[in-house]
Amino acid sequence: MKGIKFDTGDKFVIDKSNIDGLGAIASKGINKGELIGTAVSNEESIRMKSGGIQVDARTRLGSILNHQDSGNAMQKSENNTLNVYAKQDIKEGEEITINYMDAPDYIDKSEVKNYKK
Repeated sequence: MKGIKFDTGDKFVIDKSNIDGLGAIASKGINKGELIGTAVSNEESIRMKSGGIQVDARTRLGSILNHQDSGNAMQKSENNTLNVYAKQDIKEGEEITINYMDAPDYIDKSEVKNYKK
């Protein structure tokens, strides 16, 4: 990857994506089933609308993940958070991706058809 890497102190860095803009790039190997991080810190706040405006409770990881139909990670709701787990082994330097269509119902999926397969 080329560009400026932003070290998150986690299992990923933010760097230029081959899919779109910036992405979450594995900073070390991640094993299948391993927790990568939290994408949404408070699911209830997203489900609730304040004056018709949805609250954005995405974490840095949640706001940088790119879509791929065959994403190498998945999201799982647990204790009011949306966590991201590896669906397969992810190599250091590989972009961490999810399939947006598998996201919970409170996530807007209307534009997914415009994303890279």
